[in-house]
Parts: sequence; structure tokens; C-alpha cells
Amino acid sequence: MSVEAGPALPIASELFRAFNECGLKYGIIQDLASLQDGLAGRDDLDVLLDKHDYPVFCSIVSKLHGRRSVSVSCYDNVCAGREDWFVPDFSHGRYLHLDMHIGLRVGWEFRKRYPVFDYAAITRWQAIYVDGVSIPIVSLEDEVRIAIARFAFRAWALPWRQWITVGDGWRDQFARLPGPSGEQGLHVVEYKFGGGSTANCRVQQSADGLAAHRGDLARLRRSIREMCGFTGRYGVADIAVHLVRKTSYLALRSLHRLMPGRLPPKRRPAAGGFVVALIGPDGMGKSTQADRLTQIFRWKFGCAQAYVGTGDGNGWWLRKALQTLVFPHRRRLKSLVRDDGNNSLSRNWSKGGVVGAAFALWAVLIALERYAVVKRAHRWATRGLIVICDRWPQALRRGYLDGPTIPPHLFSVPGLSALARLEQRLYQKMAECRPDLTLHLVSDFAVSEQRKPGEIRKEAFDARLSLMAELRAKDKDIRTIDASAGIEAVGRELFRHIWLSL
Repeated sequence: MSVEAGPALPIASELFRAFNECGLKYGIIQDLASLQDGLAGRDDLDVLLDKHDYPVFCSIVSKLHGRRSVSVSCYDNVCAGREDWFVPDFSHGRYLHLDMHIGLRVGWEFRKRYPVFDYAAITRWQAIYVDGVSIPIVSLEDEVRIAIARFAFRAWALPWRQWITVGDGWRDQFARLPGPSGEQGLHVVEYKFGGGSTANCRVQQSADGLAAHRGDLARLRRSIREMCGFTGRYGVADIAVHLVRKTSYLALRSLHRLMPGRLPPKRRPAAGGFVVALIGPDGMGKSTQADRLTQIFRWKFGCAQAYVGTGDGNGWWLRKALQTLVFPHRRRLKSLVRDDGNNSLSRNWSKGGVVGAAFALWAVLIALERYAVVKRAHRWATRGLIVICDRWPQALRRGYLDGPTIPPHLFSVPGLSALARLEQRLYQKMAECRPDLTLHLVSDFAVSEQRKPGEIRKEAFDARLSLMAELRAKDKDIRTIDASAGIEAVGRELFRHIWLSL
């Protein structure tokens, strides 16, 4: 049987065409309902691969800029012969998730230790076509056999119940069972293992829904253990290990919610965490793109977002409360601070002197907050998170692009000079903690004015672009993105730069 699949990411057809051309022995062990979402980059694709073709598989995926991830040790899918691979589609700014299996393992949810189904164990493959490319998928009979073998290790019922009802989480996988082959709506699923041993499992429709025979499930579990060389009381050990790992996993999930970023994520890139900084004048779409990128990468990786500015983003409650009070008078206060002419701050503490002191304390508070955010972003990256930073401090020029703000004339004022030097040291330390990837969003002033009318003057906009050019001259690794294109186009370009740097 062959089926034509619906819309899929272009990288899907390119990937499987390369597999076919190299003669890989592989197939997708997944039903058609979720297969369509997997090809569109909305769900996983479970790929069963012949062990001898693993090096060729890695070579093909690597040429398509694929990346492998690692998971925390107590995660249920951490077992030998299974890897998570991700293949990007730069034309759509998304990626495919491949659950690659060399020998499909079954067992308790957090104790999958029994390799039962390898590529040769699948009796029949059928085909599905994506843009004219044939993709082998598991047949109905083998799909049902795999589902029942998995269910056998996770089924639970009261001791006196002879039939175990299939729960809601399994009904979709059993929905493709063929019609009854025996009396009373009974269906018998057969298993053939090495050495000529066999096992059968009866499944029937009951008043409560689909149910499997308790004794058959127990015999199937014993047959699988014996086939894999495990005998005796391994069943009790499996339950104990499963409960310990599941408890650890649930505890980690709870701690992640209570203390985000403090622990390694469930899944992270094999090369480790990564800090990305988006920099640009107002109206370039930094916050919008930071939100989009965080959502895209958070689908499968540990991803966090950091805000280094003083606008509407997250920040210290003290700074935001003071900013709310001072905001209506900010222009008048700034003019008093900049007045270093006749009313000398070094000779008397006039009104301007008091405002200057308050401004210096305010600048140091902002510097401390930014320093804390920068250090936190790097701590998150060391734990394996991809950190998307909206803005990043610089120490090259005062008053622009989240740099120092204390005016130079306050350095000569007794008492304020210490605050000015403290601010300067903090920004120098932040400049040394560079992100792994810096992306500059640039465009014309007309674009900024269209998106945020009146937010910034042309002189200030040009000054920021000039400073960004100066930063790029000092650091050749900074990438430039044209922000005048649409949100989707800019997002795809940002995704491409980040992915290739992982």
C-alpha cells in the first residue's frame, strides 16, 4: 500500500531522498495520524535504522546541518541505541525532530531495557510519498505488535481482573486493529522470537472499551525478558528502577518550575548551551524576534530569554518602581544633570547636584541589574540552555545601546566619582562576558519611524548605527541582519545564524 502525504517541510523530502539514494535500511515506526505532524515539524518522527547504516545516517544528517541533543539521565527516553536528531529547514525557520532507534526497546516507561524490534524484525514495510519521495513506514500488523509489546510493560489493573482495559493514552495506538478474527470480538496478536519461541496476546472489545488478557501480557513480558537474556526476578528490579527514575524526573520538573534555569534542562544541544544577543536601535523588532526564537527553540530544547534593557521587559522590581515615578520628569532631570557650566557641581550641592547624585545612583543600579542578567545568562548556558538575549551591554560609548550613562563631568565631583568608576568597571566586566553569537539588526530610520513613531530621533538612530558599526569593526564575528524585511523573513535569517552556530 502507498499513500501520498500532505504538506511537509521541504527538508523532509530532501532528507529521505538522501537516505534512499544511499540505500539506507530504515523505516518510520509511527501511525499515519501523527506522521503528518512529524513531517510538518510539529511532532516527532520515530525512525528505526539498521545498525550497520548508522555511520551513513550520521554523515547525511550532518551534511544537512543536523544537530544531536543529550537528555538528563533520568529521562524516560535515555537508553542505548536511541538518539534525538534535529534537522533544520531554513526556508521555514523550523526543524524536524528525529527519534532515531537502533533496535526499538520496550519496558517500563523509565526502564526501557529490552531491545525487541530491530530493522530485520519488521516483517513488512509500506510506503508513503512526500513530494514524490518514497518513505517506508511500518505496516499495520507490525505497528500493532509494537504497541502491544509496549503496553505489556505498562499495563496495570486490580489483581482479580482477567482483562486489562486499554487507557486513553493507548487507544489511538490500538485504533488500527483489524476486525475481530475469533469469537466474541477476539483478536489474537502473534509474536515470534529468536530460537523458535512464540507468544500470543488476546485483545477484545468489551463494555469498557478495548481490553487485553492479563495472563497473555504476563507471558509476553516473560518471553521478552528471556529473549534478551534476563531471567529470574528482573521484573521487580525494573519496577524499582522505574519508580526511582520517575520520581527523580518529576522532582526535576517541579524544581524547573520553581527555579527556572537553576538545573540542566530535559534536553540540550550536544555541544552545550549557547548565548545569543540581539542588538539594534528601537523599532528593529528585537523583542518580537526574541519571543519568536524562544518559542521555536523551546519546542524541544531548553531555552530561556533574558532582557538587558530598561524598557517594558522583565527587570528588578525596585528599578521598575523607581522608573515609574521618575519617567514623567526624565527630560527635565537629564537636562539638570548635563548642566555642568556655571552651576558647578564640584563647588556646591545645588539642585542640580542633588539630581546628579540621584542620577549616578540610578545609573549604578541599572549597571548592577544588567551585570546580574549577563552573569545569569552565562550560568544558564553552562547548564545547557539556549539563551536568547534582548540587547547586550557595551562599554565603548556612553549613553547609547545599553552602555554607561553617568556623564563624564560627574567624574570630577567628590563622592560621585566613586559611583562613576564603579559603573565603568561593571560595564567593562560585562564587555568581557561576550555572548557566543551577536546579531546586529540594522535598517533605515524610516523603518524605525514606521514601526515606532516618535520613539527615537534620527540623530540618535544614526548615532546607534554608527556605534554598532564601530563594534563590528572591533569584533569580526558579529553578524548583520537586514531588519527592514518582514517579521517572518527576519526570523528565518536569525534562526539560520543561530542554528549554524550551535
